[in-house]
Amino acid sequence: MKSTAIMVFLILGVSLLPAPNYASAHNNLNSDDQTIGNYEVQVATDPEIPDANQPFKLSFRVLNHESASNIFNSLNTQVSEVSNFRMGARIYYNDQLVGTIPVQSFDKGEWSTYYTFHETGNHVVDVDLYDVGPNGKTLTFTYNITVLNIFGNLFPYIISSGGIAFVVIVAWALITRRKIKPKH
Repeated sequence: MKSTAIMVFLILGVSLLPAPNYASAHNNLNSDDQTIGNYEVQVATDPEIPDANQPFKLSFRVLNHESASNIFNSLNTQVSEVSNFRMGARIYYNDQLVGTIPVQSFDKGEWSTYYTFHETGNHVVDVDLYDVGPNGKTLTFTYNITVLNIFGNLFPYIISSGGIAFVVIVAWALITRRKIKPKH
């Protein structure tokens, strides 16, 4: 019975060892998409979690679902990507406007720019897509982007090392308990 329990424990422990190599924040944490009417705007950051006072890449992609002729074409984003669009953005922190990206025209369905957040926490980005709504109105898409301090990348490693320490302590306790013989 004890050997079976130890074997199961060792298998579970060994299967957790590769975890620190892959420890990171949730995939696509600062990637999001929102659809209003027939238009979808996708936003992503690179790196995934920007640091305060460090420039990062902010990418936008605009899709038009109406341009897809059937369900099979709608799965192909190249077909439904718009050929040109006009867009601007407003960036808020604690309900205060802290930055803007001026209205510009783009000839493809994708666009990237570099931006720098100066405060840690949650920033709200309102993306305005011009001349696409009913009667040529502007559609506004709202996204949350999280910004951490410079030590934010250490968090996954701290959690992983805590998990490894727990496994080592439990293994050590089981092994030393087995070596101690009862006095009966």
